[in-house]
Amino acid sequence: MVTKINTVSKIIDENDKIQNNEVDLDQALNVAGLGWYNIKYCLALSLFLIAAIMEPVGYSFLLPSAKCDLEITDSARGFIGSVPYIGIVLTSFPWGYLVDTRGRKKMIVYSSFAAGVFGILASFMPDLISFTIFKFLCALCIACPAAAPYSFIGELLPQRYRDVTLSIVNAMQITGAAMVPLLAWAILPLDFRVNFGLYVFRPWRLLGMLYSSSFLISAFIMSFGPESPKFLVSQGRHDESLETLKKIYSGNTSKPAEYYPVKRLKLPVQTEMEKPSFVQSLVQQTLPLIKPPYLKWMMLSGFLLFGLFATLNGLYMWLPDVLNRVLSGGSVGLTACDIIGQRLNETISANAECNDKITSITFMINTIANFSCAFIALAISSTVKFIGKKALMLLVYVTIGVFCVLINAVTQEILFAILLSSLPLTGLAIGPVNAYAGEIYPTKLRGMAIGLSMMVGRVGSIVGTNVAGLMINSVCEATFYLFGGGLIFCGALSLLLPRSKDKDSEKTKMEFTHL
Repeated sequence: MVTKINTVSKIIDENDKIQNNEVDLDQALNVAGLGWYNIKYCLALSLFLIAAIMEPVGYSFLLPSAKCDLEITDSARGFIGSVPYIGIVLTSFPWGYLVDTRGRKKMIVYSSFAAGVFGILASFMPDLISFTIFKFLCALCIACPAAAPYSFIGELLPQRYRDVTLSIVNAMQITGAAMVPLLAWAILPLDFRVNFGLYVFRPWRLLGMLYSSSFLISAFIMSFGPESPKFLVSQGRHDESLETLKKIYSGNTSKPAEYYPVKRLKLPVQTEMEKPSFVQSLVQQTLPLIKPPYLKWMMLSGFLLFGLFATLNGLYMWLPDVLNRVLSGGSVGLTACDIIGQRLNETISANAECNDKITSITFMINTIANFSCAFIALAISSTVKFIGKKALMLLVYVTIGVFCVLINAVTQEILFAILLSSLPLTGLAIGPVNAYAGEIYPTKLRGMAIGLSMMVGRVGSIVGTNVAGLMINSVCEATFYLFGGGLIFCGALSLLLPRSKDKDSEKTKMEFTHL
C-alpha cells in the first residue's frame, strides 16, 4: 500500500512519517478516513437529536388533545408547554460537566434511557399534576441528548468533513419535527377509550408513548457504538483511543485493524496533580468560559441560540393551534390575526363544551410542510461547504424573520400556511452555531460550552412559548413582528462570528490518499 500526503510544498511518504512519529488526533482521524463506520454512528447520534425534538415539540399536539382529560386551560397551556425547556435549562450545566468528565457515550445513553422511561410513564398519569411531574423528570434528562451529539459527531470525523456533516445531521433533526404531526395524524383520529379506573386511555396517551420511545431506541443503538477518541485522548487514555481509531479505520476501509498505520498519538500535557472534587472540577470547566477570551463568544452564541429557539420551539409550539383556528375559520380577505380575533370572540360567546379535536387539514399541512422543510434543509445543508457556516446562518435568520413579518400582511390562507409552516427551517442555524464551538473552544471545554449555549437557547424556548401564548390572542400582529424582528437582528449579529478556521487553513492541511 502506497499512501501519500499532499501538502503545498512537497509530497512525503506517509508510512515513515506516521509509524515512526507521534501523530496528533486530527491527523489520525484523517488516516482513518470517512466511511460507513463514521456515517453509521453519526446517524445513530442524529437519532438522539430527533428524539430530543419529538418529545418537547410533541406538546403542540399532545396538549390540545389532552386538554379535556387533564382539564388544561388555555392560560395554563403556555406554562405547561415550557416545562420540558425548564427542565433542560436546569440541567444543561451539570450534563455538560458530566459529558466532559465522564464520557460522551455513557452519559448520552444513560440520560436518553431515563428520558424515555419517564416520558412513557407520564402517558399513564391520571391528572395534570402527575402528568406534569413525570414530563418534568423526563425533561431533566433531555439536555444531554439534545446537545452532546453535536460535539460527539464532530469528534468522530476528519476535520474537513465536520461542517457539512453537522449541517446535514442538523437538517435530519428537522425530520424529528416532521414526525410529530405525522404520528399525530396516524394516532389522534383513532376513536378508542379504555377505562382503567383512575384514568381513561385515549389516543393522545398512545401518542405520548410513541414520542418518548424514540429515546429508548436511540439509547439501545448507541450502546453498541464507540466512545469519542477525542474524549479518550483528553483523559490520557491513549490505548483506548488508538483502539477506537483502529475500529474506525477497519470499518471504513474493510481492512484489518492491524493495518492502521498510526501507532502512537500525541497526548495533551498533563501535570501530576491531585484529582479535583466535583465542585472544583465544575468550576475549572466553567470559569474559562465566562472570562476572556471565550466570554464574548459565549455571549454571542448564547444570544443567537436564544433568538433561534424562541421561534423554533416557542412560537412553533402554537403552530397547530393557530393553523387550526385560521384554516377552520372560513373567512375570505382577512389576515390570520383578523381570523384569530374573530374566532376568539365566537368561542367566548358560544361557551361551548370542551372540544379536543384537531382537523385533518391541520395534520396534513403540518406533515407536508415539515417534510418539505426537511428536504429543503438537506439540500441547503449539502451546500454549506461552498457557502460557509456564516452565510448559511445569515440566510436562515433573515429569511424566516421576513416570513414572520409577512404573516401580518397576507390574506390567502394557503400562503399564510406556507409562511407559518416554514418555522422548522430555523433549526438549520443550530448546526453552524455549534460548529463554531468546535473551532473556538478546546476539547476539554467543548461539551460544557455547547451545553451552556444550548441552555441559553432553551431559555429562549421558555420565553418564546409563554410570550407567544400571552400575545397571540391579545396583540396578534405584534407577536409576529416581535419574533420576525428578533430573527433578523440575530442574523445581523451572526456577522460578528470569527472567520472559519477551515477556510484559513485550506491550503496547509494534509490530505491522505490510499492507493
